[in-house]
Amino acid sequence: MNTKHFDYITAIAQTGSLSQASKLLGVTQPVLSRYVANLEAQLGVRLFIKANRQLHITDAGNIYLNGVRRMKELQTQMTRSLDILQGIEELNLSIGMSPYRGGRELASFYPDLLGHFPNLNLKVAEGSSRQLLEQLYRKELSAIINLYDSTLMPRTKAATMIKAELLIAIPDYHPVASQPQEEVPPGTHAASQQHKEAPPTLTTSQQHKEAPPTLTARQLNSLHDIPFVYLDSDTLLGQIADQACRRYEFTPQVLLRTANSIAVTSLLKSGSYAGFVLESTTQDLDHMRFFRFPHPVTLYSGMIFLEEHQPTAAETYLYYLIYEQARHATPGVLYQNELGKYLWKQAQKKPAEESHEH
Repeated sequence: MNTKHFDYITAIAQTGSLSQASKLLGVTQPVLSRYVANLEAQLGVRLFIKANRQLHITDAGNIYLNGVRRMKELQTQMTRSLDILQGIEELNLSIGMSPYRGGRELASFYPDLLGHFPNLNLKVAEGSSRQLLEQLYRKELSAIINLYDSTLMPRTKAATMIKAELLIAIPDYHPVASQPQEEVPPGTHAASQQHKEAPPTLTTSQQHKEAPPTLTARQLNSLHDIPFVYLDSDTLLGQIADQACRRYEFTPQVLLRTANSIAVTSLLKSGSYAGFVLESTTQDLDHMRFFRFPHPVTLYSGMIFLEEHQPTAAETYLYYLIYEQARHATPGVLYQNELGKYLWKQAQKKPAEESHEH
């Protein structure tokens, strides 16, 4: 059964753009344009309307898209049943993810992954960075999708997707958030960019477009009067934040440390507490100002394997799906290392050659 065209409407709905969908699918834009025009003529309804240079799916389009998804699921179930009948073994893939991103991301990539590997038995384990790393060492997991640091995760390697800086989030009412910036001592990453005249304090939306200002060590240590909420040391972000604080002999006044990122985000949204956040997660934190550490603190996100592990075709395609998702959601912080580039290229060449391996 040829369901290639099902991918067309799915990609157009996902990206809201024929040009972006064509890049995602590896076909030309005129092919997609003709496909939509012919399908709309055949059905007698509009599936997409164009507004503000974006394609928006109509009610009729949503009905058709939901039908397409159900048909793809039925095809996958049929293929799996036929594989079982022929004695073809299941492919097992065990992935570790944080509780916050696990369910949310699984729903977005699972149908496509299963469509390419119908006999795949996917298991997702949720836990803190430390818990997942221990499971990876015991070979209970094939890979982890999480933040990565080679020094804190020995005997591992990662195919990276995102590079983001760890920032200090301060409520806009706090004096440090509005006081003139001090000159940064020589040797720090922003020393050459500082001026004696203080730059304006950036709002949340402005800081999404411009690099956040840098705190000096003295300014950082002046934050002892405000309670902090941030991730605990079972998480990689919490461990990195602890390292950065020790470097500047800063001891935060801790109100709460937890592995629950949703709880941390909710408290920071109130605008009453300070914390440590990734630059890629500041969008919804209104009433907050964001600052760099005196020296940059950079984290990577990606797919993490044991050092000796050779990624399978299913793992390779999973990396491709998650990277493509990030490419559309957070294009400003993308970063692929050599392994990431290799897996991304391999997935485009032959995404399903191993889908019926014994």
